[in-house]
Amino acid sequence: MISRYRGSGKRACTLISTYLSKPQTQSNRRAILTGFSCEGQKSGNEQRFSAYWAGLLAASAVVASASTESEDPAPDDQTSDLLHNLLELLDKLYNSKKYEELLAVMDNCEITSAELLWRRARAKWEIIQVEDKNIPTFAISRNERVSMIQELVDLLDQALELDETCSAAHRWKAVLSEVRSSRLGLKEQFRNLETKKYHLERAVELDPNDAVAMTMLGAWHMTLLELTLPPRIIAFLFLKMPKYGSYEDALELFLRAEEIAPNTSIANVFLAGKAYFRLGQKSKAKEYLELAIQRTATNAEDLMCQEEAKQFVRSNPMS
Repeated sequence: MISRYRGSGKRACTLISTYLSKPQTQSNRRAILTGFSCEGQKSGNEQRFSAYWAGLLAASAVVASASTESEDPAPDDQTSDLLHNLLELLDKLYNSKKYEELLAVMDNCEITSAELLWRRARAKWEIIQVEDKNIPTFAISRNERVSMIQELVDLLDQALELDETCSAAHRWKAVLSEVRSSRLGLKEQFRNLETKKYHLERAVELDPNDAVAMTMLGAWHMTLLELTLPPRIIAFLFLKMPKYGSYEDALELFLRAEEIAPNTSIANVFLAGKAYFRLGQKSKAKEYLELAIQRTATNAEDLMCQEEAKQFVRSNPMS
């Protein structure tokens, strides 16, 4: 019985691999999974518990896919099922803000894929943000902070080397390369603009339903459109200014994002309202800015966008 075994999540994954390599009847499959579940519950270590459940959920896909006792999936199908269920678990842990558990599961996984690597970078970024709130600014040098972010950017580069068509890896490369450049100063931020644009455009190209990447790309155009004169002059004289679109281009991206994921992003409708205002369509601008203000905020970014929307309405007559 598998329940006799005790050990790390890595041992659990080894047991699952052994299980998958041997033909099993439906009853034996269920018995093995029951034993696996019991083993996970015996573990007093929270990280081990998560790792065992990672194996359990992954193996359950194979059990569910076996419609008869004689119809076992091919090895490639088994690997695909394992990865699919592992990714589901990782996303559930992320959505529950259990980032340390998520990394513990990944540390015990011998599979390497672009989907796993960008999720690791995302989880580590969340942990860094939490630590930044709890650790005084002077406690960590700028170089140390940049080094931590560079490690995440490197993970995303690895992901894209494995699979250049992974849209989420492109989106997160855009996010974290911007974070890294922002910690290095204005000059580096300008240099990173082209990189950010490329990865956002690639993300949207690979996944036309990525509403977040569309909002980010529209915001990229808006940022350059609304540059004040001093940084625009500096960029023109000393740095290479990337090509950027019009307010119409930005608005089109915001509206597409809202169509794909309606009633979800406060930032998206706020930026759409600003774009409408810049285009002289004040009634539409008012409509979208009011949407931004009225939607329920779920995080600090939402609250910040709502405050900006209120300030924008106060500063700019809508009639």
